[in-house]
Amino acid sequence: MTENLDPADAARPEGYPSHLEAVAILGDGETITIRPIVPADVAEIERAYQAADSDTLFHRFFTAAPALSDKQIHYLAEVDYDRRLALVAFGEDGHGVGIARYEGLTDPARAEVAVVVHPDRRRLGIATELLGRLEQPARERGITELIAVYLPTNRAVAEVFELLGYGQPKIVDGLAQVEKQIG
Repeated sequence: MTENLDPADAARPEGYPSHLEAVAILGDGETITIRPIVPADVAEIERAYQAADSDTLFHRFFTAAPALSDKQIHYLAEVDYDRRLALVAFGEDGHGVGIARYEGLTDPARAEVAVVVHPDRRRLGIATELLGRLEQPARERGITELIAVYLPTNRAVAEVFELLGYGQPKIVDGLAQVEKQIG
């Protein structure tokens, strides 16, 4: 998530799906810009990770302060736009406010989704907007089932998945898991 809203100004890797670029209006009337992630977003991911509060890290990584290597941070920013896709959202001030992604699983018809929204920007519909926009490109790539894993105590994300039509959560090894058929 960089401050650069115009992907034309950032290097577009081969296969960059420009048709996924969009503008959305949130419930509070604010406009966000959404686009696929590009490798140049690695600096913003690193900045956001360093600035994240322990609650955000705990809900995303299931631990308070995971040590992410440079290689892992680059992995988050460098996707193939096929089996791995991430969409980033930017507020009107040009700063990143959220990211959602899917990661293909061993079964090519299945992918895991995840989302993170800046703590000050939660409950505005950003997570719902981003996750919803991942479904069509996933279908286009032959993915027919999306899976999400989260902490059962994360009521906010549970509500997002419920709103998007994911099934009832199952508790597996202490984590909630929901699934949605999309194809």
